Amino acid sequence: MSSPTKETEDPSSSNAESEEYTGGNSDANTEQRPPAKRPMSTAVIEISDTESDDSDVCAVNSYQASADEVKRIRRDYSSSSSSSSSSNYSSDSDSPWEDDSVVIDDKAMGRPVIAKMLVRANRMDDPKFNPELKSQEIISKIKSHWDEKTDHSSDQVTLTCKPFRLCRIHGLLENSEIINNIVDDMNTLDWSRKKMDLYEFHQTSDLANLTWQRSIRGIYELLKTEVMTWVSQVTGIELTSVSASCSLYGPGDHLLVHDDRLGDRRVAFILYLAPWTPRSPPHMQNGAESQDKCWSGPGWRPHMGGALELVEDGQVVFRAFPANNTLAFFAVGPTSFHQVGEVLSMELPRLSINGWFHGPAPESEEPHAELPVPLTPHNQVVVLKSWVEAGYLCPRARAQVQAQMERASEVCLHDLLLPSRCQQLLEALEKNDIEWEQCGPAHQRRYQRVTEKWLSASELSEANEEEAIQGEEPDDCGVQGETHVVRALLRLLSSTAFMRLVADCTDLPLTLYRKLEMQRWRAGDFTLLPPREHYQQPRLEAVLYLGVPKHPICGGQTLYVAPEEGSLAEAEALVTLPPRHNALGLVYCDAGAASFTKYLSKMTMSENECFYIVTCTYTE
Repeated sequence: MSSPTKETEDPSSSNAESEEYTGGNSDANTEQRPPAKRPMSTAVIEISDTESDDSDVCAVNSYQASADEVKRIRRDYSSSSSSSSSSNYSSDSDSPWEDDSVVIDDKAMGRPVIAKMLVRANRMDDPKFNPELKSQEIISKIKSHWDEKTDHSSDQVTLTCKPFRLCRIHGLLENSEIINNIVDDMNTLDWSRKKMDLYEFHQTSDLANLTWQRSIRGIYELLKTEVMTWVSQVTGIELTSVSASCSLYGPGDHLLVHDDRLGDRRVAFILYLAPWTPRSPPHMQNGAESQDKCWSGPGWRPHMGGALELVEDGQVVFRAFPANNTLAFFAVGPTSFHQVGEVLSMELPRLSINGWFHGPAPESEEPHAELPVPLTPHNQVVVLKSWVEAGYLCPRARAQVQAQMERASEVCLHDLLLPSRCQQLLEALEKNDIEWEQCGPAHQRRYQRVTEKWLSASELSEANEEEAIQGEEPDDCGVQGETHVVRALLRLLSSTAFMRLVADCTDLPLTLYRKLEMQRWRAGDFTLLPPREHYQQPRLEAVLYLGVPKHPICGGQTLYVAPEEGSLAEAEALVTLPPRHNALGLVYCDAGAASFTKYLSKMTMSENECFYIVTCTYTE
C-alpha cells in the first residue's frame, strides 16, 4: 500500500558483499498553536531544512556530523540551543584542493583523521556500462534464474529470490573511478530535506533536470538506455522511461516499510556510491561489532546501519548493505515490502542514485480499510479524584481548558495523573504479568500493545454488572471491579465519568470511543498515516505519554497533518504533541486531519529503554 507522496521515496537499498538473514494546571496560557482542523494554505511536500531541524548536511565529499547531531547523540543537547540550517547544500570544501577528505575530531588520537585522496576519472569521460555484463551468456543465465525464481551468485551478479527477487549488479560501471566525479558533482547540487511519516533524508530534484553536471548527466543517460534495456531483458518487464534522483542519508535518517507501488512504477533501482574506506567500528554499537569482524575494503560497514531490509509477514528476513558501484533492483509488486534501516554513521553519508523504471501499469485493487468498531462507555463507578489531579476537576480549570480548545482546537494537560498513580503504573508495566503483542501490519505501524484478551480478563459479566454497580465499592484502584492498575487506567478512560470530564473540557457532546490502547514504544517503532477512511469523520483524539526518558530523544512525537491539503512534512504539521511524561494531549480533528507518531530513533534510545503511550479516540 502506497503512501500519498511516494514520488519522493527512496525505493530501497541493497549490497553486493554482505547480507544477513536473519497537580496539575491547564495549558490554557501556553503559546497558541495551529489547530488540527485548520486548513493549510499551501500544499508543500518537499521542504528544505527549517529552524526546527536538528541536522545539517555539509559537503558530501567532506561530510561531518553537525554539532547538534553530536550533542543529540551524546545526550547533552541543551534545550536553549538552536540548530542552524540552510536550504542550500552545495557546500564546496574550504580547501583549494579538490579532495574528499573525511575530517573527524577523534579524541582518542588527539588529532583529526584525514582519509586519503581518491582517484578521479578524466572530467570529459562519461560513465561506461561494464562490457562483461553485456554478454548474452550472462543475460540468459540471469533471466533463467529470474524466471525460475532460483538464487544465483557470481562475480558479476547476485540474485536472491526470498522474500522477493532482488538482483544486484556488481561493478556496474567499467570506469569505477568516475564515481568520485559524480560525488564531486553532487557537491554543486541543491539538496532538499524530506521529512514526513514514512521517511527522513535529503534528496535532489530529478536527474533529468540536472543538465550541466557532466558525470551526473552521463549516469542518467546510461540508466535510461543501456541499463534499462539490460533490466528489461533480464526481468521480461516492458520498460519505457526512468525517473531518478540523488539521495543522502545522514545520522538518524531512515525509510520505513513500504512496497513502492504507485502509478506506472515497474522496477525500483538504487546505485550505491560509497568510494570511501570507513574506519573500524567502535567496541560497542547496538551489538553490531560481530558483523564487522570479517569485513574489509571500501564501501559500507554493517555497524553503520542503512541496510536494505526485505520484509515478509512483518519480519526482516534479508539484509543487504551498500557496496560501491553496485546497482540493485527489484520488480515492484504487492509483496515487495522493504525499508532502509536507520543510518548510524556519524562520519560518512549514505549516498545513492535511485529511482524507478516505468512501464505499462498493471491492474491493481485498492485495499479496503476496516474501521475500528465504536464502543459505548461503561457506567461502572470510578473515582476521578483518585486518578486525576484535583486542579483539573474544578469548574474554573475546566473553563480555562475549554477556552484553549475553542481558540486552537488542541490542549496539553500537564501532570494529569496523580504522581502516586504514575509511579504505580510504571512499576506495574515493568512486570511480566501483562500480555503484550506486536502491532502491525509492518507497513503501517510497529509497536507493542497490551492484548485485548488480557484487558478483558477481569471484566464484569453482563449478568452481575448491574448488581455490582449497586452494591460494590471501588477498590484501591478507584475503578469498580478492577484490582490491576493498568486495567483500571483503561477502564477509567472508557468510562462515562471520564468522558463527561473530557466533554466539559472541550464543549463537545461525546458519546462513543474507539481505539483505546496501551502501547509500549522502543527504538525503531513508528506509525504511518492511516488509510483515508480513518480520518474522514470529525473526532477528538486523546494521547497520554507515560515513562518518557528524562534525556532528549529523537522521534516519538505525535503529529497531526492534512494529507489531502499537502501537509505531510513535520515542518507543516498542524499540531505536534511532543513526548512528555504524564501529559495528556487533546486534539479535535475535522474531517481530513490525520495523525501519525514519528519514528523513534535508535540514536538516542538504548535497547532496554521504552516508554508508553495510551491512545483513545472519542466521537460525538
